[in-house]
Amino acid sequence: MQFALTEEQELLERTFAELFAAESSADRVRAAEADGFDPALWKHLVETGAPGLRVPEALGGSGGGLHDAAILAEQAGRALASAPLVEAICAAGLLARVESDAARALLGEILEGAALPALALREASLSPVQLVAGGATADAVLALDGDALVALRRSPGEVRAPLPNLGASPLARWHLDAAPAGGRRVELARGDAARRAWRAAVEEWHLLTAAALNGLGWRALEIGAEYAKTRVQFDRPIGSFQGLAHPLADAATEVSAAGLQLQHAIWSIASGQPQAAARVCFAFASAAESAATAAELALHVHGGYGVSLEYDIQLYYRRAKAWALAGGSPSDALLQASERLWGDGAESVALPEAGPCALDFDLGPESERFRVEARDFFERALTPELRAKAHFGWEGFDAGFQRELARAGLLFPHWPRDFGGRDATPYETTALWEEYHRVGWSTYAGFTTGMVGQTLMHFASEELQREVLPRVLAGEAVISLGYTEPAAGSDVAAAQTRAVRDGDDWVIDGQKMFTSGADIAQYVFLLTRTDPEAAKHKGLTMFLVPMDAPGVEVHPVHTLADERTNVTYYNGVRVPDRYRVGEENGGWKVVGYALQIEHGSGLVAGVQYLYLNDLLERAQRWARTAQRDGRPVLADPRVAEELARLAMHTEASLLLGRRALWCSATGASQHGEGPMNKLYGTETLLSDASALLDLIAPDSLLTEDAEGAPAEGAIEFAYRLAAGATIYGGSSEIMRGLIAQQALGLPRSG
Repeated sequence: MQFALTEEQELLERTFAELFAAESSADRVRAAEADGFDPALWKHLVETGAPGLRVPEALGGSGGGLHDAAILAEQAGRALASAPLVEAICAAGLLARVESDAARALLGEILEGAALPALALREASLSPVQLVAGGATADAVLALDGDALVALRRSPGEVRAPLPNLGASPLARWHLDAAPAGGRRVELARGDAARRAWRAAVEEWHLLTAAALNGLGWRALEIGAEYAKTRVQFDRPIGSFQGLAHPLADAATEVSAAGLQLQHAIWSIASGQPQAAARVCFAFASAAESAATAAELALHVHGGYGVSLEYDIQLYYRRAKAWALAGGSPSDALLQASERLWGDGAESVALPEAGPCALDFDLGPESERFRVEARDFFERALTPELRAKAHFGWEGFDAGFQRELARAGLLFPHWPRDFGGRDATPYETTALWEEYHRVGWSTYAGFTTGMVGQTLMHFASEELQREVLPRVLAGEAVISLGYTEPAAGSDVAAAQTRAVRDGDDWVIDGQKMFTSGADIAQYVFLLTRTDPEAAKHKGLTMFLVPMDAPGVEVHPVHTLADERTNVTYYNGVRVPDRYRVGEENGGWKVVGYALQIEHGSGLVAGVQYLYLNDLLERAQRWARTAQRDGRPVLADPRVAEELARLAMHTEASLLLGRRALWCSATGASQHGEGPMNKLYGTETLLSDASALLDLIAPDSLLTEDAEGAPAEGAIEFAYRLAAGATIYGGSSEIMRGLIAQQALGLPRSG
């Protein structure tokens, strides 16, 4: 896997960030609003060779890849560049792919700065009069008319005033079926090759516009966050108010996901992935939606000042919509994605050449070999009786199979070899967890126990490690988590379960909620308060308490999603000091380490999306066969759009997980990647399950195990499951607070 920019791309990004900072300030953007064009900025862009970035070196360009162009477009979006840069890059690249003297001549003019091009995004034969992005400044508009690629040239010296519009863009209507008055209409090429070249350029326009929107969205959020950190109300920075910080965190997650979907589309084109055409639509739709939301929220943070023309955020607010809508509604992109995924739409799509691309979203060959090993094991070892017992939660635990997994080295392969593991990489471990999910076998006991085991390696005494870790590694001991208390909820540090020193022992009294797995566990990883006079986070101590110790009681709590959790009571439970994990009153450090594994490590980051993928597969099965009013359901645009949106969300969740996984595996600096992954996956599961319940009603109300119930009935289970998913492992509110701090630099929410 590879998410980092190459050294050359970092230089490209830095170079144009500096250029736009100098030549596209907010004052310059305002000064150019009359016609949406800054000639001085354009001169600098031509001098740097920006319009020819995608043109081969042999033709006078830079020979850059699609990812390089996206990096440039993102920087232009951040600065609201008043120049038709995306249009010029796409038009120049199109002309470079056309073999004709007329095309070469026009390309030369563009590279020299003697002509400004634009691109008509719809076929002239279907839409002879079009609103053309960049059309007011363009000397030439490239259009497809039937099988002919044509250039419509304005007469020298003609000035076309832009139509007043939301984003102060140089929009103009062009009549594409005839030469402009005093101008020319030149045929550049004809035939299937010309048609495919034009279509590829239109796809590239959508990708680069998505990149510009991603840059715009991030910069809008930065402006909103900067204001929220300095604006004080009620004696506090408004950025500490959850009512502002949490929506901004949601928006940051959406913009981040959109950026990943753009990269995924580019990589998919470069590597010939079968869903590349649909992913272009996803990249455009997600960027359009997330940028608009980000700008709206950032403006709202400014209160009344946000609508003042003196504040920069209104510039972003208007362009977030204007840039995207120049290519049509984002909903149209989702309908197009549906046709490309489940209809015949992908057959006629011509995709641009990706060029050099260092991105990589695969887990790698070693991980795939590990996957095959795990798959072979499950095929051999999962008997019909075990398959019948399988359950996604703790109820699927089987002590005998746990020991078989241990003997096969598939229980804790990520553990160091010094502790009996295989030193499996996070990528290999992710492939393993995906195989667990594929066969329906629960990872709850293995993950929780493994996480505590890793924590014991760092904080437990050698005596405790010798007692516990061999049992855990052999699959003979399971560990439950004892964090949450009835009055504390997600505020783990508010624990009141007391542990009092009595000689060489500790006596524990208290109660824990949601101690899942306590009914089958041999130990509970228990957070206690050992110094009630100390500050909240200072007086905590962690213990590994044997579940068979006198005074431990376990009572079941059954949940909405067909799971069992527990409430556990500790009445005078006496444990020797060797069961203390970490220093006395140093429990918060131990908890923090374990939570980092849970939230930010590669162990679960890459598989958050799997429940969304299950939902998508069930929805697809329904859509393939179901009919309404005598027609296939996919003929209904509402259904097509909703399923495409679910597919887009599923991929975004996968990508957020893969990025968090990569950050963990490489040690890359993190800015909220783990919490974004958890927040997006669970909240999207809830919203998409709810939407599908509505879409497929009334059949969606049925449960999967009801006699005669269709497979799509399990959607109601996803809806029930999602309610808990947004809470377990850190509620969505906790994740939003972390994202606000880590990704946007906002103060801690109060």
